[in-house]
Amino acid sequence: MAEHIDLLLDARHINQSGIGTYIRTELPTVEKTLAQQGLSFGVLVDEGKAPPLDDSTTVAFARPSNAGMYSTSEQQVWRHALKRLRPRALWLPHYPFPLSILGPGNKHTKLFVTIHDILHLQPQSVSGKGFAYRAYARAMITMDARRCSKIFTPSRATADALAAVSPKAQTVVTPIPVGEAWLTPADTAFTPIDGRYVLFVGNAKWHKNLPVLFEAFREIASEIPQKLVIAGAGESVRNFDDRLAGYATELADRVQMIGRLDFETLRAMVAGADLLVMPSLYEGAGLPPLEAMASHTAVLASSIPSLRETCGNGAEYFDPYDYRTLAELLRTFCRDDTARSGLVDRGWAHVNSRQSQIKSTTAADTICAELLGAGR
Repeated sequence: MAEHIDLLLDARHINQSGIGTYIRTELPTVEKTLAQQGLSFGVLVDEGKAPPLDDSTTVAFARPSNAGMYSTSEQQVWRHALKRLRPRALWLPHYPFPLSILGPGNKHTKLFVTIHDILHLQPQSVSGKGFAYRAYARAMITMDARRCSKIFTPSRATADALAAVSPKAQTVVTPIPVGEAWLTPADTAFTPIDGRYVLFVGNAKWHKNLPVLFEAFREIASEIPQKLVIAGAGESVRNFDDRLAGYATELADRVQMIGRLDFETLRAMVAGADLLVMPSLYEGAGLPPLEAMASHTAVLASSIPSLRETCGNGAEYFDPYDYRTLAELLRTFCRDDTARSGLVDRGWAHVNSRQSQIKSTTAADTICAELLGAGR
């Protein structure tokens, strides 16, 4: 195995949703960009989970394997990798700070971290997290801000929120593009849903704000033909919050809940929906609305800074704390085909415009500039 590589990327979570999508998007770009600059590259992965890579890319196996995010085992993984490989730079795709980089042997190692959001710093009413968890997140993010050469964020909203917490943080906004597959026609025959429906895609965590969606749907369910489909969270909805369990039971004949889906089924479900709704109290950026726009599906989104930035003129917005405003939008866009078609057109125009403006190599170029500027 090569030693003293220029950049080591932690890609252990590449098969997850969310962070995995981010890693899968960035990895081929950074691999190609570093090669063009004559810089060596390596990825840190769990054994048996390495993605397809160029022959020139170093593969480092995590020790211990399958360490959980935010765990002490994860800290051991980074300590072992830094000691073994001695990279000139380390890129972590989530916010926990690698404490071992503070050791004297890593004094000159550059650190890059991607902070997708600062959800874990939000009040418990938004994050669902207690004081201890929020204190841990604040400590990690504060150390990131002090030690990182650059912090990548997926939106200006997240960069601004981070600056409010750590004004000295050196941030670079790197918007995440929609995967090209989303911009091609989907085969709606793959959808497991019969009839017309309104779709939510995501988990049932507190900040996803599902109670407001259920309350709004209950308000107008008798007035519209669509059912409500909750995809991704599955039956965990019933166990997560007593309110959700009650709504799911009360609306059992109008609500369908589905667990995690393979990609083609998910694409088909998004493309087959009349509307996608994202009622979140907080997001770092928000890809599902963009994926819906790319699938010619109309989008209703909560009026929070990150979603307004991401969705632009391609969505209609509502107050995430007021189910009545969402209910009124559902009533309008479920019943008025012309209005919904106009919203679809706006979404399609927005996602294509956004896609054309994103420079996919921003993070890789930033890292290369730091490494080349520091000399070999």
